[in-house]
Parts: sequence; structure tokens; C-alpha cells
Amino acid sequence: MISAFESMVRRYPQRTCFTYVDGAGQEAPYSYREVRMLAAALARYLQSKGVQRGGCIAVDLPNCPLYVMLVLAAAYGSFTIVTVNNRLAPGEKLSRLLELERCLGERVAFRIDEERAQGLFDHAAALLAGEERSDPAAARTMRPSFTARASAATAAPRSARGLGRATSNRAARRRRDETQRQDALEEIIHFAERSAHVFDSKARALIMFTSGTTGKPKAVPLAWDQVCRAAEASNAALNSPGSGMWQAALPLYHIGGFQVVVRSLLGQVPFILYRRFDAKRVLADAARSHVTHVSVVDKMLQDLLNEDEADTLKGYRCILLGGAASNPHTLSRATAAGARVYASYGMTETSSQIAHAQVTPSFDGGLRLLPGYEARIVDPDAQGFGRLAVKGPGVFEGYLNARAAHTVDGFFLTGDTAALAAGRLYVKERTTDMFVSGGENVYPAGIRDKLVRVPGVAEAYVFGAPDAVWGRRPVAFVERERPAAPQRTEPVAPQQFAATVRASLSTRLSKLYQPRCLFALDEFPRTGIGKIDRAALQALYEQRIEVARVTLYRIRLPFLRPFKTAKGILRDRESVIVEVEDHAGRTGLGECVAFPTDWYLPETLDQDVRVLKEVLAPLVLNEAYLHPSEASASFAACAEAAAFPLAQGALEPALWDLYGKIVGKPLWQLIGGAVPHGGAAAGQASVPAGAVVGMGAAADTVAAVRRCVEAGYRRVKLKVAPGGSLSSVQAVREAYPRLMITLDANQSFAEHDLDELRALDACGPAWIEEPLDPHRLPGVGPTDLFDRLARLQRSLHTPICLDESIARPADLARALQHPELGCYALKIAKMGGVQPALDFLRLAQVRGLGVWMGGMYDTGVSRRLHAAFETLPGIDAPGDVGATARYFAVDVTDPPYTAERGRVTLNRTGHPHGLGCDLNRSSLADVLVDRTVIERQRRSLR
Repeated sequence: MISAFESMVRRYPQRTCFTYVDGAGQEAPYSYREVRMLAAALARYLQSKGVQRGGCIAVDLPNCPLYVMLVLAAAYGSFTIVTVNNRLAPGEKLSRLLELERCLGERVAFRIDEERAQGLFDHAAALLAGEERSDPAAARTMRPSFTARASAATAAPRSARGLGRATSNRAARRRRDETQRQDALEEIIHFAERSAHVFDSKARALIMFTSGTTGKPKAVPLAWDQVCRAAEASNAALNSPGSGMWQAALPLYHIGGFQVVVRSLLGQVPFILYRRFDAKRVLADAARSHVTHVSVVDKMLQDLLNEDEADTLKGYRCILLGGAASNPHTLSRATAAGARVYASYGMTETSSQIAHAQVTPSFDGGLRLLPGYEARIVDPDAQGFGRLAVKGPGVFEGYLNARAAHTVDGFFLTGDTAALAAGRLYVKERTTDMFVSGGENVYPAGIRDKLVRVPGVAEAYVFGAPDAVWGRRPVAFVERERPAAPQRTEPVAPQQFAATVRASLSTRLSKLYQPRCLFALDEFPRTGIGKIDRAALQALYEQRIEVARVTLYRIRLPFLRPFKTAKGILRDRESVIVEVEDHAGRTGLGECVAFPTDWYLPETLDQDVRVLKEVLAPLVLNEAYLHPSEASASFAACAEAAAFPLAQGALEPALWDLYGKIVGKPLWQLIGGAVPHGGAAAGQASVPAGAVVGMGAAADTVAAVRRCVEAGYRRVKLKVAPGGSLSSVQAVREAYPRLMITLDANQSFAEHDLDELRALDACGPAWIEEPLDPHRLPGVGPTDLFDRLARLQRSLHTPICLDESIARPADLARALQHPELGCYALKIAKMGGVQPALDFLRLAQVRGLGVWMGGMYDTGVSRRLHAAFETLPGIDAPGDVGATARYFAVDVTDPPYTAERGRVTLNRTGHPHGLGCDLNRSSLADVLVDRTVIERQRRSLR
């Protein structure tokens, strides 16, 4: 490689070797001479730092000019480059280097990362300027002290003769400096020429780690001879010497990207190096610079197809596609676009590409081996598929940290399943991907092939997951195709799309091959080279929400004392605790806060129990979710559940609680909350709570408020009704002039009570909830409730807060049409669950609405949920999330839900995840009215 490069330097020193496009899109061309001088200077500097012939330098960089020059510097200095995946976490990088040092028995001599990159360039430039010697001792003796020169000049007499001598000295110094620079340049040139002459092609060029997406990363050593002969074989098949231009958009720390540089240097053609891949920029450069070749993986080709409005892809001589098994969907699009795509096969162990074929309408997956390569099939089955073994000039000899499998005659066993027919190689999948399900062999590649042919599916990944009955079952992920133009309609939810894909598979695959779970993603996680990150997808599956059992506990909690509101007196609270249990025995809790009658909302407890038993629980038991927000989407698509948001708001939060326990996070973190001021000790978040006081005589009300204030509550809500509450509110305000007081009328006033409402307004409450009775219509004026409330708001200073007037999503849409109504009590169950409540909060922030967390005389399950929402931005007022002991003698949660000094601790010690509680089984038994268990029905595969 050095000989070819040196030849180009001698013949065309000022010709562009490569052009670099940085992350901001700025270009920087580098000539052959410039690259040679900097690369050779880098080699000399690294030698001065103790990097000896055969030693290793670790390159931890993204694509950049220094990376290219270090490749050449390694050749000049006979170093080995250890390519480090720049996108890995620091711990992952360190573990790979430590593993390598253990295998080699020596330290990596020098590590180059982004922090040291500029300094390294500076040292190389200093060497070229003659300011720094590769020998540190020589540098100290040959470089005069700038301070000494300055002192001598300052001490010279100011006579004409002195000035003459000073001028003469400066001229002498300039000549000496110029001579020194020229000597330095000649020394570097001599070094480069001598290094090219003694270059050992058998020396180790690089050590590259396999991606590790399916297991432990393996260290692959490759000699210069292997890398270069592989590149020459590729060039012979795909290009003519000195003709064309490559684009290097793949990361150089992967073999596919590294080989683009080697092919260009050996082929004596320029290339464009990209810091990052941007499809629009790559296409624009291809059209402007007449680019002929580019190497891509499937996702990059999809992006290019999506962005190619000017048919630029037709201009390429070769779009080399590798990295994974071919995607029929992408190949079909590329063929239709007239792109010259070459499907290829190769891996790090083979120095990249060893076989390829141009994709045409008749392409059946068969690839032709490049010259010099051989392939054999070991232990073929009846169809001729078996273990693929290869041999050739680019194939490595063995791993540094693992044992490589070879046949007795030296063929490397790749781990892939393949067949040879009519001189063509058909690669199926990795041998280790195959699994046994119910005694039958299952090949994920066959299922993937069916998935990517479903309309709307851009990519798919299938693997075998453990199954208690069948041993293993297929699990599938599909990546949705990105729409070519902005969608005018609401996008289909992932669950709905997954259901469509599953339905399409029902006629294409037998039950044995039907995926146990099928998940849809807008975009797959990918490695730096753009390959599917298989480990990340499998980790997503491990964190799935897969419910095996739903239990409904109907309970009746007596109030400590009857609680009086404008709509009646409450003596007990009947509700339903929802418990979900997943495949691993983890549980999550939710609460149905509907009432037995429709006194508060039209939705009743009996209705919700029926919907939970017959509709929602079976729906959840037959699905698996990657995130609890997906449950909201599947509920929204269920017509039978549309009229029952409280039922949805009972089951969906239980999935959030479960998910928190699966991923090991508290609910308040899952929803995007932050620890508020006063926030926390030992990592425990706490939020302020408000208290609620029922209607009563003025003295009794003041006494009740006093108890709340002494308990540390910063906000107290007073229940009010026409004709009997004004004196109590006035008494409280007089006793506590600075206390935050809010009022709750529970829809008890009418327009003719305006004077009393204005008197309450004069007491300075922070807001008043639901003042108007929807059934007591005015004689004149609007009759729509929200029109009436907006009209009333214009007569009051106190904000009117909406609560029970919003019983359905349609009600919320109507309320939002009235900008005067800017205060809302957020009750998560009424919204239908956590995700709809989060969606509303985002809307409220955009519109500048005031939101606080309400309550419904609920247990510690629902109260913890509402308290967690107080960690979100925009919710500043203490909500109705006070201690349950203020209302009930029994608490069904463990630990009990409490508020110390008016603050609620969200996740106490021992309960760090999810809601932060479990059920107290003994307390639950004391108040249990009924228990219903709904379990998943396992489907047969035969």
C-alpha cells in the first residue's frame, strides 16, 4: 500500500488525495504531498514516544483526517492500529483494551482519542517545521532558547553599529531557521522513502474487534498483506485503476469503512471522507463531484432512496451493500430506482468483502466469490445448506482472545449457513441463529424474509426466545418504513401496525413459525456501522411488559367520619384495586376510582368492572408491550372501551408501575419528573400535599383547617355550597390570611347565586372548582355548561377550575375552546391513564393553562400516582395527595401512604421502583368485597 501511495505522491504531489466533510458540512481537501508529510511526521513522533516496530497504537476517533493519516503512519512506522469503536461507553472501550493487553502480553503503547488529536497534529506540524526533533535529547541541544535570544537582543548597544549587528543576527537566524526547516522536511521525506522500501506486507496492520452484538467481542488481527490483497480483489471486480471516486461514509473503525480507504489508496483514486453519514449531503456530493462508488449498509441505502429526488443514485457505478443479509424490500426499491447495487458478503475476519453480485430484477441471492477465494459447505442438509467455510487472501488466521474454527485443510468456519449452487454462494444466516421449537428446527432468516415483504416494513429482526412449553419461540421486531412525504393523517400506532403485520403473516407462515411476540419500532437501534444492534433489541424484549394475570380486588373503605360535599354525604368509599402480574412474577398496581353510582361522573364502578373483565384485561393478556404508553394506544383503538376512561385509567397505570419494577426506575423518573426543591434525601423524592376539609359550621371548619396547617399542609381545599359556606370560608380566611385556600363547589351554584359567588371571590381563594350546576339552567343567556362557565369567569377574579364537567375526551375538547377557562384539576383516571395525562400536560404547557393534581377519595395506590405527577414541570400547587389516614382507618398499601409535615415521600426505602408500594394483604382482606382473576390462555402451535 505504501508503494502505491508513494507513487502517487511522486507523480501527482498536489492532486487531492481525499476531501474531508466535517459534522457541520465544511470541506477540507488534503493533497497527496500533505498527507504523506503529516503521516510520516506522525510516525516519527510516535516513535519518539516509544512506539516501536510491531507495537500497538489504539485509535479511538470518529472519521476524521487524522484517522487516515494514522493508517499511513502505521504503515510507515510498522505499527499496529487497534481500532476502537468511538461510540462505545468508556468502560466498554477500556475492557477491550485490557483484554487485548492480556492476550498480547504487552501494553498498548499509545492511545489516541479526540482530546489528544489536535495535540498530535501540532506535534507533527512542529516536526515538519524543524521545531521538534524525534530525538528529545537532540531537540534540547539543537533548538536555541527563545528567551536567551531575546535577552541578548535587548542587551545590545543602540548604536548604528549595534543595529547593524542586530540586523545581521536576525538575517542569520532566519537563514538558520530556514535551513533547519528544510533539513526537517528532507529528513521526513527520507524517512518516508526508506520506510516504503523496507515495508513488510506480512506485518500486522490492525486489530479490529467484532461488533459483539451476539456475544463477546473478538479481537481480529489482520496483516497488511491480508487487508491489501482483499482490497485489490475488490478493486479488480468493481473498478479500474485510477478511475472514479469513493465516498467513505461508514465508520473507519469497522472493516467496511476501513477498506474504502485502502481500496482508494491502492486504486489511486480520491475519496470523500464523512464525519457522519447524511443522505442528502452524500447525494449532493455525488452529483457535484461525479462520485462513482459508495459502500453502505441497508439503513443507509434506505435513507439514500428516501432522499434521492434527482435520481442521483443512477449515476453511481457501484453501490456496495453489505453489513447484513440482504433486505428484499430495499433491493426491490433500489432496482426500481435504477441504482447499480452490488449485494456482498464478508466480515471482519475476511478483511471485508469476499463475494458479491449485482442486484437485478432476477437476483435470487446468489453471489460470486472474488478471485482467489474458495468456499466449502460443511455438513450440508438435504437442500445443500450447511456451515460455510472460506479460504482466501484476506482471511485471517485466528482470534487473539478466542479460538477460531478451521477445517483440517485451513478453511475458516464462518458460523454462517450457506449453500453453493451453479458456482454461486447463497448465504442464509448464522448457524447459531437457528433454534429448536417443539422439536422442530426454526430458521429466523426465513421468518425475516416473510416480514420484510409485508407492505410498510422496512427491516425486521427475528430470534428465538425461551418458552416454558416449546423450549423456544420466535420473537420479531419490525422497523416501519419512513413515509416519503409528510403524513396528513394521524400515524398508525405501533401496536396497530404490529397487529396488521401479524395478520399478514397468518396466511404466509404456519403456527410453528408465527412470532410469539411481534413489536413495531419507528427506528431500530443500530451499531456505528449501521447494522441492527441485535443485543439492544434483545434487551428491549427482556424489558417487555407481558402480563400473565390480572386480578381485580373490589374493596369498601369506611370513612373515619362522614364526609359532606355539595352532592351528599359519603360514609364509605368503594373502589377496585387492579393488580397485574407478568411472566416473571413481578406485579404492578392501579386503582379504579369510579363510584358505585353516577353522582359524580356518568361512569360507574359496576360498568368499569365489566369492561375490565371482558375487554381491557383480555386485551392486555394477549399483547406484549415494549413501553406502557403502547397500552394507551391499543386501548384507544378499542371501540368497546372508548366510553370508559376510568376503566382504562385503572389498568394502564398498573402497567407503568410494573414497567418501573422491570427497568428498575421510580415512576416519577419514568414520566420525566425531576426532584423538586426540598426534594430529597438518600435519593428519595418528596412533593408537597394539600388537604381537603368537608363542609361544616364555621368554628368546626376553622378547627379542621388548623389541624391541617399544624400537620404541615400548605394548601387547604374547602368544600362549599350555596347558602351555608360563606361564613366558614370568611372565618378561615380571617384566621389564616396567608394560607393558600381553594374552594370546591361540586357543581352546586347557579347564575342567580352570583352575589354569593362574588362574596367567596372576595375571600381571595386561589381557584374555585366547578361552581355551576349543569342541570339548573339560566332563564336567559347560554345553556352550554362551558359557555356558562366562561361567562361567569368574566365576572370573577378567582379562576374557575374545571373538574367533573370534563367526563369524556370530547368534553375536554369543548372546554379548550374557551380561553377564559385556564385552570384544570388533573385526575389521571379521568384522562384514561398516565400517557393521556402526560399528553394533556404537554398541551397545557403550550397553551399556558394552570394544572394541579386532584383527588377522588382514593387509596395510597392512586394517590402515589398523582403525587408522582407533581415532580413534572408546570405543576406547582400542592395537590389533593394528602395522607389516606385523614379519611380511612385502613390503608391497603405497604408501606402506608403518609404525608409528614405536609410532604409525601414517593419511594421509601425498600420500595425504590414504580409507584413505590405493594399491597398490604392483611389490610386488603379486611375490606375485600370481591376478587376476580383473569389469566392468559396459552394458544396451541399445532
